Amino acid sequence: MNRIKHKIFVLSGKGGVGKSTVSSQISHILSLRGFDVGLLDIDICGPSIPRMMGLEGREVHSSN
Repeated sequence: MNRIKHKIFVLSGKGGVGKSTVSSQISHILSLRGFDVGLLDIDICGPSIPRMMGLEGREVHSSN
């Protein structure tokens, strides 16, 4: 993580407030502006980022 110059965290103590939606929109806009973007989704209840990014069914890296 120390090699990454800028990090944006979208956090909330409550579920269902749009964190995944906001995160996916921010990453999409930044990538359209030419930035290299990585999006990490730590969602215990279910990964919605692949669905929002049109990547359902594609292989996703996961680790312990």
